[in-house]
Amino acid sequence: ERPDCTWRVSTGPIWRLLSQLREGARDLVVGRMPPTGNFEGLSFRQLYWERVVPVVRPGHPLAHPDWDPAMLPRYPLMLPPKGAVIAASVSAWFHAVGLGDPAPAYENVSLAFGRGVVQRSDTVWFISEGVVRPEIEAGLLSVLPVRNDLLGGPVGISLRRNTPPGADLAALIEAITESARDAAV
Repeated sequence: ERPDCTWRVSTGPIWRLLSQLREGARDLVVGRMPPTGNFEGLSFRQLYWERVVPVVRPGHPLAHPDWDPAMLPRYPLMLPPKGAVIAASVSAWFHAVGLGDPAPAYENVSLAFGRGVVQRSDTVWFISEGVVRPEIEAGLLSVLPVRNDLLGGPVGISLRRNTPPGADLAALIEAITESARDAAV
């Protein structure tokens, strides 16, 4: 709809992207809701709620409906780094199931690295479901079923407060919102 626009897309840690947004180097950030205290000068509009899931390779010893979280320490764990937005919910879940703060074999939220390690080992990776959804749908990764609301959080659009978007940016925001709404149906 906007052939004269060039959209520059960047990925990175949420703290860096939000800093760039505040400085005017980015026009918007799509991702997890920033942690409390990181909203200064920003607004957030939720698009959807996304689960954090433990994923394993197909055929992993834990890949069955009645797996027990108490068995997790027997396997290498890939957890989000301390600064990642999902780190707090993963830590809260581990505490809720009585495992405290397990030592990870890896700290990672990168799809390329995580997929490679998990597919070739017995590593259990805690990651946002949207990051690995295509791999799950293709049968390349399996989700360990978890019944716990601690593993998840809102995903949405962060903008600079008091800076109304121009017509092109408003059109992009509407397209992203519509896409998220369609995906949820």
